[in-house]
Amino acid sequence: MSNRSVTSYDVARRAGVSQSTVSRALRDDPRVVEDTRVRIRALAKEMGYVPHVTARSLITRKSWTIGIVSGDLHNPSYPTLVNTLQDCFAGNDYRVLLMSDRTEGSLEKDILALRGGLVDGVVFISSRLDSPMVSEMIDWNIPLVILNRDVDGKYADKVDRVTSDNAGGGRLVAQHLVEMGHTRIGLISGPLQHPSIRLRELGFREELEDRGIVVEERHIHRGPVDAATGLEGGLALLAAPDRPTAVFCATDYIAYGTIDAAQRLKLDVPGDVSIVGYNDLQQSSWAIFDLTTVRQPFGEMAAAAAELLLARIDGTADRPVHRSFGVQWVERGSASCHPAACADLVLDR
Repeated sequence: MSNRSVTSYDVARRAGVSQSTVSRALRDDPRVVEDTRVRIRALAKEMGYVPHVTARSLITRKSWTIGIVSGDLHNPSYPTLVNTLQDCFAGNDYRVLLMSDRTEGSLEKDILALRGGLVDGVVFISSRLDSPMVSEMIDWNIPLVILNRDVDGKYADKVDRVTSDNAGGGRLVAQHLVEMGHTRIGLISGPLQHPSIRLRELGFREELEDRGIVVEERHIHRGPVDAATGLEGGLALLAAPDRPTAVFCATDYIAYGTIDAAQRLKLDVPGDVSIVGYNDLQQSSWAIFDLTTVRQPFGEMAAAAAELLLARIDGTADRPVHRSFGVQWVERGSASCHPAACADLVLDR
């Protein structure tokens, strides 16, 4: 029995087509009619054909690998985006190389490897836009898409990016909290050097100011984007005699820690304090959190980023594109009207 691997030429001979037709069919190239594609893929599977990535790379001059630069994967928003990206790229026969900026300097070690052709393109979903990696990838003309990160300054017009309406989302939170009767509102947020966080907070505070409400500095807490910041900020804000009746957390991840803080202080959510997050992560619908939040369409955003990057790699994209998605208020059990406002509503009835 022969140990020789099955080649695309073997599949072509069995199928009665050319080798190039087999290659196109296995890439789901629309130039091959669907019936032929289905037949060739079934025959390749039956024969045990496995595409040889190295050989294909030599022919196409591609690595067939996409780099995904992510933030700390303990933050549940990153795995949500990464999983969707992996599915999108796998459907186009690309492998994924995942890199994280969890530790200082970890990304910089990968820069030379990227320049050497390790990947065909990069999706950047890290919050560290100040990383030398971004400017160097732009300078080297490595196809790049920035996902779920607003970009300003020198990068804004030089790179494809996919975002959501962060400023509008912040305004949406303020509108709903004020309509619930809250006027003493706290904010637990991340670093202002993160453009998305900054825009989210800007929209929130501007909308409140438009309605005659100012967030007091003593009711603001800032730290890394993690549950520990929510816990620390929640314990500080909610233990005060003039504690806020509602708290906006700039991400769901922060909000999880704030809910924990309220429970430790024996405060009822939302009876004593309403808590609102941002992102609508899968965990936010769990009964333990039941978090009112703002939904970003992560699946659509990741798919759009993959589409933009593939077009950039194939040379079919023109000048840099910015796609912005709308956001949606998601009402659950962690926020309700202020007790005084609720009483007024009952009296009005």
